[in-house]
Amino acid sequence: MATIKEVAERAQVSVATVSRVINGTGFVSPDLEQRVREAMETLNYQPSALGRSLRRRETLTIGLLIPQIDHPFFSAFAAAIESALFQHDYRTFICSSEEDGTRERSAIDILLQQRVDGVIYVPTGQHPQYVTRFKDASVPVVLVDRDLNADHVDKVLSANEEGGYMGIQHLLAHGHRKIGIVGTTPYSEAMVARMSGVKRALSEAELDIPTRHIIMEKGKQFELGYRSAHDLLTTQQPPTAIFALTDVIAIGVLHGASQLGRQLPHDLSVMGFDDIPLAGYSIPTLTTIAQPIYDMGATATSLLLSRIKEPDREPETVVLPVSLVARDSVAFVEPTS
Repeated sequence: MATIKEVAERAQVSVATVSRVINGTGFVSPDLEQRVREAMETLNYQPSALGRSLRRRETLTIGLLIPQIDHPFFSAFAAAIESALFQHDYRTFICSSEEDGTRERSAIDILLQQRVDGVIYVPTGQHPQYVTRFKDASVPVVLVDRDLNADHVDKVLSANEEGGYMGIQHLLAHGHRKIGIVGTTPYSEAMVARMSGVKRALSEAELDIPTRHIIMEKGKQFELGYRSAHDLLTTQQPPTAIFALTDVIAIGVLHGASQLGRQLPHDLSVMGFDDIPLAGYSIPTLTTIAQPIYDMGATATSLLLSRIKEPDREPETVVLPVSLVARDSVAFVEPTS
């Protein structure tokens, strides 16, 4: 493997000049820079990332802490982050808290030990104080998807409350009055906001939903949807539509309803939230409230890299719009009193 000295000799420049080209420090004329890069390419010279990190006090690594790596929304989000960072020559160090506060704390320890240059953080929502650990360590952080009571960090959120409102409005416009709601235990701000939108739409329609038709529980989301479909559809006066507050829950509902012999969407309409890639391939295809997953990733990346370059700028909160994606899982019914 070629050395930096051999590159300097071939380019007929000093070792210091080669170092300035590699690290982007100091002035090097365009002619000299071209000679150095041609020499590096000819000799197949690869600068040491570790050495550069020590000299420049940066690792060119960004931490990504998400709640569930096997959740389709968060895996798509991670892919968006990795793609955006790759374009800026950063590597991505991914950790998953698995919605567990203790594991979340350990993941933060790991990211700080790895000396990442910044962190894109989707919190569990259970421990708001964790975000201050990044601040105390002078590590820039961007909160995404789930808000926390922290006014000193950049945030990328989506209009979850409006999404909950839009979902109920869509079901009401299709004649549904017996509606079931299924979501996770509302420890995250996103779930709270979605339920707030649901309640606002129901209040405007002067429609009360029986408490037995609202299921908010912990657990794996697919299993929650599957189990909730059985619980809701085997009661007296079952709902004609179920609004699942994530797409993974909705797909569990579809599966559970199908196993009960329901014809979808003729016997039951189902709506989701997120628009994960699988939503367009379920049977029937899933009507959902779409979060702009890839825009969220690109925006979070942009905010974090800007924060790294300008650590003293004012924190920014970006709220991205959601949209209704109408597919085949919602059908019209005759309104009932």
